[in-house]
Formats: sequence, C-alpha cells, structure tokens
Amino acid sequence: MKHSLLLGGGAALALLIAVPVAATHQSNGLRGAFSGQDVTQQNYVPAGSWQQQRLQAQINAVRGYESGHNIDTNYQILQPTHGYTSAPQYIRVEQTQPRPQSFAGLRGLSAPRSVSYDNHAATNFNRNYDVGGITVRTNALHSRDMLDWQENTTGKTLTLLANRANGTLQPNSVYLGAGFQGGLKWQTTEVDGQFPILSRFPFFSDRTDDSAGVFAIDHAALSFTSTFGDWTTVYLQPEYSETEYGRDQDEFQLRKAYVVFGNLEKSPFYAAFGRKTIDFGNFDSYNAFTANEGQHYFNAVSDQPVLEVGLYSNGFKVTGSAFSAGRQLRVALAGEENNIGNYAFNAEKEFRFGQSKRQAFTVGGGYLHDSIYRDNFTAHTFQGRQTGTAPANFIEYRNSLVNGFAEYNSPFFDAMVEYTTTLRPWAAAIPQTIDGTPLPQFLIDPAGSTTDINNIDFDEKLSTLVAQARIKPWVYGRRMNIAAVGSWGNISDDTGNISASGTPTSFESNQQHALSVEYPINDYLEFGAEYVYNKGFIPFVAPQQVSNDETEAHAINIGFKARF
Repeated sequence: MKHSLLLGGGAALALLIAVPVAATHQSNGLRGAFSGQDVTQQNYVPAGSWQQQRLQAQINAVRGYESGHNIDTNYQILQPTHGYTSAPQYIRVEQTQPRPQSFAGLRGLSAPRSVSYDNHAATNFNRNYDVGGITVRTNALHSRDMLDWQENTTGKTLTLLANRANGTLQPNSVYLGAGFQGGLKWQTTEVDGQFPILSRFPFFSDRTDDSAGVFAIDHAALSFTSTFGDWTTVYLQPEYSETEYGRDQDEFQLRKAYVVFGNLEKSPFYAAFGRKTIDFGNFDSYNAFTANEGQHYFNAVSDQPVLEVGLYSNGFKVTGSAFSAGRQLRVALAGEENNIGNYAFNAEKEFRFGQSKRQAFTVGGGYLHDSIYRDNFTAHTFQGRQTGTAPANFIEYRNSLVNGFAEYNSPFFDAMVEYTTTLRPWAAAIPQTIDGTPLPQFLIDPAGSTTDINNIDFDEKLSTLVAQARIKPWVYGRRMNIAAVGSWGNISDDTGNISASGTPTSFESNQQHALSVEYPINDYLEFGAEYVYNKGFIPFVAPQQVSNDETEAHAINIGFKARF
C-alpha cells in the first residue's frame, strides 16, 4: 500500500510536469509584453480540468500517507482572492516554500510566465546572497519583465506589483538584475547618407555612404528592485546605450528611478513617483530589435519626477499621471518650465475567453495633454532647446496626443493594431521658410499673423498606424517568435516644399515594415534576426530641409538579448 501511494504521488508529479500550461506572451495576462517563452519546467494544470480531478485524488492519497509518516511536503491549491484574478487559477505541487496567489491579467500579472514553483526554477532563477544582513537575490524572470525594451513599455509599474503578488519577488529583499541587447546592424539605402532605420540614430555612417554595417550596443542596463515593507517597492535602472541622441545625451543615464506604493493582495489602488515611462498608450513592438513607428514617435519618457495613481481590478486598469510642463526625455513637453503643467490618462480592459481562459482580447487608449509636436523648434533634446536657437517666426500652441489599440492573444498567435495621433498639426510640418514663416498659400489671411494657428490653413495631423502579428510555434521545447510588423506614419502634406539650399524636399508620409524571428537558447539568452524595409527619410530635426519621403532602404539586424 505504501509503495502504491508513493507511486501514485510520483505519477501526480510526473503528470504535473508533463502537462504544462503554455505561458506565452499575453496568454496569461493583459498584454504581458513578454517574449513568449515558458519556464523550462512548470507543474501547473488548469483548475477544474480532468487533470486536476485526477491529481487531486492522487494528492489526497499522498496526504493521507504523509499524515502517518511525518513527511513535510506542502501541497496547495491556488484560489482567487480580492477579485484581481480574471482567469482560472492553476493547481500546483509545491516543494519549496509556500508562495502567494498568482495574479492573472494586465501586462505581467502572469504567474506561469513569471515564476515557477518547481525545484528546477528555484535552482536556476533565484539566487540568494546574504550581504551585511540584507538578502540580495537575482531572478532572471523578473529581469526579463523589467528590462524589455520592445514590449511592456508602459506597463512596468503594474509588473512590479504583480511580481510581488505572485511570488516572483520575495519580501524584504534587494533584487539585482541586468539586461543586454546588441549585435550587428547593416543597412543599405538608395540615396547616399539617408538611413531611416528607427532603432537608432544614424551617426555611425558618413553622409556619402549608401550602405553601413556596425556592431552596436542598443542597451546595457542594471536593475535594482527593493521589496522592503508590504506596500513599498523601489526600482532603479541605470543604463548605457550607443543609440541615444549622441550630440546631446550621455550614453550612460539613470533612465528609471521610482517608488511604487501598493499591494495588489490588499487593495486595487496604487501610486508611483519618480523618473519613469509615462503611462500613455501601449507602444509594444513585436519586432526583435527595431522600434515600430508608434513607439518611436509617441512613447513618452520622463526626465523629471512623475506622480502616477492607478487602479487595477478584474482585468481593468486606469491611471492618471501628472508631471512638469518642461521638456521631458521623450515626447512630453508643455509650455512652462518647472511647473506641474502636463498630465496623461490611460485605460485598458482585458476580456478573457476560450478553454481555460487562455485567450484574451484587450482594448485600451490614452491621452497626453501636451507634446513636443507643439511648436516648430525641432531641437531634439532639452539640451538642444536650451543651447539652440528657435526659428525667428516661432509657432507655438498646445498639441495633445490621443491613442487607441486593440490586441488579441492566445498561446500560439498574437495580433495588435494601434493608432496614435496629435489633435493639431505639428507646427514644424506646416510648410514654411527657413525662419519658420508659413508659406503664403497656407495662411488664411496672408497679411495676418504668421504665428497664430487660427490663421494657418493646414490641418494634417501627425499620426501613426501600427499593425502587427506573431506566431509562436514550439521548436525543440521552446517557443520561437516569428513576427510581421507594419507601420505607416503621416507627417505632413504633399506640398512641394523647397529647402534653404533650393533642393525640393518631401515629408508627407513614411513606412516601416519588418519581419523578425527570435529563439531562446535558455531563459537567460535569446538570439534574433530581422529584416526592415523603410520608405521615407524624414528626420524629426529640421525635416523640411533634408527629408525625402521616396527614399527606400533595407536593413538586416542580427543580435541577442541576455539577462540575469
């Protein structure tokens, strides 16, 4: 009898490992922004399934055996609490320490993707060290969540709280992580010097070149996460990059430094304060390395502290953010420096359906009150605005952004469409002379004001449309990502503009389309390759002087992502 019970328990464990939940990108949480890989081994089965019923009988038998034989093994069935779990929980056999409930939903609240409770995961993903009485840990899955530059771009505040709630992050610890992304970038263009690839700034090649190939470090970052206290999580991310705007910005920056106040196990409300990505839009990109046009044009990142307040419950998230009116690191800019004069709102709702609720449909949108597209001074950075000279005819007005997206996710297939637009024309895209004066045909009253938007007869909004899809087949026990991403940008109108040198320029629209493949060697290393087609060379610094929206270019990027 003893042997049969032990065999039954062994069979239960074997079955748990043999029937993993396919924890892929988005399949266990709203957006998720994950690479789609499973933990190497996971012992989950869907709650209420025939696997659970069979296992429960075996587990009960093993429990009966243990009760008379002093075996200290803890079994636990996860149950939803507080209404934060929109998908069925999973039963697991736990052989290490008990963990809290897992949270499904909203970008990163996915226990199967983020944490494993078996011995393999405990050995490989959690390293613990005692430093001066402080527990210092590493967790590769948490690093993957936070140091992802393609996806989860605006969802990392909630990821921190979710990783605490689902047990990925242990309490009263400091987590040290690191991430690296780099490789070979090669591009050819039909017009010498016009390299429109959006994943980096084109300072690596000479203006006389029609092709260029370089090795580049896109990102090399450290991350520090503190979980001291039940309600406080601190996150720091110093980062080195060779693809920043090198004329003004340092290659090494403290890109993120913020504190999150919240506990999803106890309250749906939370707040964050510090230097961080502004919660506006989605801007995830399925590309392996290159940002899509929506992310490139509109993803807002702060330079000064942001106060964000939010609510998450049952697959619904809403946030509001307030921050300085001055020039931020990316996209956000309002008129008055050093005043709290800019803000953003964002909302998302996930609907889960299908067998075991492993499919999801998510809709969301956002609003950013003011942006860099508010004037015709195209200095790219706040340093450039401080040291540069604005056009003599300075056109300035508030220009808000709005965003909307919809995404479908399943274990095998993801698809998303996202649209973002300014509410007014970009002042720098209004056809104008070198000093910023709009051309006469674009003035309602040619004798009237040349700085008043109400006298300017031009209504082309700056906008992007991104459509992307991805399949995730199993290849040698791991999920390969194969993605196709299309981006269409609208900048101006077909104006026949002439630069100061007398050369015709065109900056009506551009396109970027990419095909990419990524494969994880293990949970610490992924290799990828992508092909990118660009039509349109339209830099956002002095676009009317150098742009050509007929330029075609082709790029090949081959690289890897590593983390611990």
